Amino acid sequence: MNSLEDYKTVLIIGNGFDLNIKMPTSYSDFMASKYFKKLLSTENYLASYLVNKKQYHGNWIDIEKELGSYAKVLADYDIHEIAKEVRYDRSLDDLRKSFRDDFISMCSALNDYLKEIEKVGRFNEGHDKSHAYKLIEKIIHERKSSYIVSFNYTNFIEKVIKEINHNCTDFHISQVHGSLKNGIVFGVQDSMELQREHVFLYKSHNRYQDVRRLPQILENASQIIFFGYSLGETDHSYFDDFFKNQTKKDCRSKSFVFYHYGQDAYDDIIWQLKTLTNNRTSYLNQYNTIEFEDSSKPLK
Repeated sequence: MNSLEDYKTVLIIGNGFDLNIKMPTSYSDFMASKYFKKLLSTENYLASYLVNKKQYHGNWIDIEKELGSYAKVLADYDIHEIAKEVRYDRSLDDLRKSFRDDFISMCSALNDYLKEIEKVGRFNEGHDKSHAYKLIEKIIHERKSSYIVSFNYTNFIEKVIKEINHNCTDFHISQVHGSLKNGIVFGVQDSMELQREHVFLYKSHNRYQDVRRLPQILENASQIIFFGYSLGETDHSYFDDFFKNQTKKDCRSKSFVFYHYGQDAYDDIIWQLKTLTNNRTSYLNQYNTIEFEDSSKPLK
C-alpha cells in the first residue's frame, strides 16, 4: 500500500465527471425521475419548493444552495416567499415541523435514484470517447500513483478504471461525500448561517463526511486536476485555506489543471478562485502553473 507522500498527482472530481461519461446524474435528472415525483405525490413541501425554484430559474437549479434558502424562509417566517400551491395551502408552522422529515425523504429518494443508475451493467455509447475517459486513460498509461478525491456518491470512476485496466492498482479513491453503499452527504457548508433547529442541513453534521487528511493530500501533491467540479460555494470550506496558501510567495508551487464545460463554467471557476484566494488570483497565477481544458469541445 502506498503512503500518502507517494501520490503526487491528485484528481478531484465532481458530478461533471459522471455527466461527461454519459451518466444521467444531475439534479435535473433526479427531479425528472419517478423517485422525485413520488416525493411530490406525498406532499413533500421541500420537493415542491424546489420545483417552483427550478421553474423560476429557467429549468436549472442548485439544490444545495436552495436548501439554505428554504431554511432561511422558514426561519424568517416569511410566508409570502412560498406560494400556496407550493405549500399545498398549509401553514408555515406545518412546513417548519415537517422540514427535517422532508429533507430525509429527499436524501433517501436521491440515493435510490442514483443506485438505480449505478446498477446499469454497461456504460452508455460514446463514454469512451469522452474527455473524462481519456484523462483516466492517460493517467493509467503514464503509471502515475494518483489520489482521487471524489465528491460523487457513485462509483463510476472505479468502473472506468477497471474497464481501461482491470489490474490497475495506481489509484486510491476517497469519497468525501459518502457513497450509495454507506450513506450520502447532502446539505450546505458550515459557513452558512442557519437556525439551530436546522443543524441537520450542515454537511459536517453527517457522519459519512470524510475529509480526513484532505489538507495533507493537497499540500503533498505536485499536480492537482479538477474535473467536473466547480469549486462551488457549498464546498468552499474544503479549499479556502489551501488556495489562500498557494498565493503566498513561500508556497510549494503546484501544477493545476481545471476541466470546465464551456465558457460559463470557465467564468464560474475564475470567480470561485477569486473568492477562495481573497481576490489574489494573480498571485495564484504567479506562484503556480495553471491550465484550463474545455471538455465541451470535441477531442482531436
